[in-house]
Amino acid sequence: MLILIAVIFFVLLIMGMPIAFCMAISAAFAILFNPSLPATVIAQKIYTAVDSISFIAIPLFMMAGSLMNSTGITDKIIRFFKNLVGHITGGLAHVVVLTGMLMAGVSGSSVADAAAISTIMVPQLEKNGYERGFAGALISSAGSLGPIIPPSIIMIVYSGVVSIPVGQLFMAGVIPGVLLGVMMLIYCYFYAKSRGIKRGSFAGWKAVGKSFLSSIGALLMPLIIIGGIVLGICTATESGILAIIYGIIYGFLSGELTLKKLWNSITESIAGAAQPMIIIAFASLLAYVLTFYDLGTVVGTFMNSVTNNGNMVLVLIFIIIFFAGMFIESTAILLMLVPFFSPLISVYGFDPIHFATVCIISLVLGGITPPVGIVMFVVSSVTNTNLKSIIKYIWPFIIIFSLGVLLAIFIPQVSTWLPSFM
Repeated sequence: MLILIAVIFFVLLIMGMPIAFCMAISAAFAILFNPSLPATVIAQKIYTAVDSISFIAIPLFMMAGSLMNSTGITDKIIRFFKNLVGHITGGLAHVVVLTGMLMAGVSGSSVADAAAISTIMVPQLEKNGYERGFAGALISSAGSLGPIIPPSIIMIVYSGVVSIPVGQLFMAGVIPGVLLGVMMLIYCYFYAKSRGIKRGSFAGWKAVGKSFLSSIGALLMPLIIIGGIVLGICTATESGILAIIYGIIYGFLSGELTLKKLWNSITESIAGAAQPMIIIAFASLLAYVLTFYDLGTVVGTFMNSVTNNGNMVLVLIFIIIFFAGMFIESTAILLMLVPFFSPLISVYGFDPIHFATVCIISLVLGGITPPVGIVMFVVSSVTNTNLKSIIKYIWPFIIIFSLGVLLAIFIPQVSTWLPSFM
């Protein structure tokens, strides 16, 4: 039956059916044609999958990110970093990476961050000598730091599936996210140098200070979100509420936010949260069916037959998730595969936070990997950039993310050091 479920799933996927319905139909087929599985399981599993208080944080962080864009916070952050590092070789590219890292501390969504940055920065990058395809690849990759640096929507989903404190997961992503950003900065420097892209002129420390003061309200937003969680003042869901309240107050005081923009932010966050919630519901149904047919034992047996080395098991998991990410959306992969990988934590003695970090960075990599690469599709659509030109330049960034995964695998302290203080 497992083979039949896989065949149905991939046939529907190749036909172009949305991933959520591929999972729902293949799972429903297995349930309806097995007398020992009651049909009522379908409704039960779909409901219980989304009946979680932690998932409320998903639309909250999406709304916080939407408010950030509506109130001009993105523009102010970009202006500050442009004055600060724009004169360095590869300065504009550095602005994109640093903005992606800071915005990751608000929305937790790679798609939202990439879309916000791309509308502003692609024209500027192209005007200053960067190829449009490179600009799209860079923004897709910088935006993908969103699910790694806290807060992170995909970490919230992981926490709900595996029952790990989301605050510890958030902290586990800080150092890997920063290291990935640093590797991108180094690559951008050498890319600009090899292409002979001219440096901009330094705006002066007065301009830096002025842009810093004008953006300080924006820079405080991620500190409020992350600080509240780290200090134990609030949960991830409560910090999402704080971020929204702060964004609304900041927006009205700065005069950038109107009632119309506020309403648009509310509707955008609800619509944006609908897709992952539908995937969560249907993936939970498929995971139940796969558990019933004992896929976990099949996975464990396969791993044991290949190697008994814990690090090599993690490398295998990374490879499996990477190739799955080439065809399937990351949230769906998480809900389909992670429940079957998680029993390996006790078998091989993995630290649960270390294991989660490896899985999450591997999942994020799928968002920029062709042919699916959902973040690339968004950047391509928003900026009207040819997708093939983005794919041409995305491979160095895929290598950077792959190095980040391997770093997390072989040096566990990269992900476990900060959570150890909580």
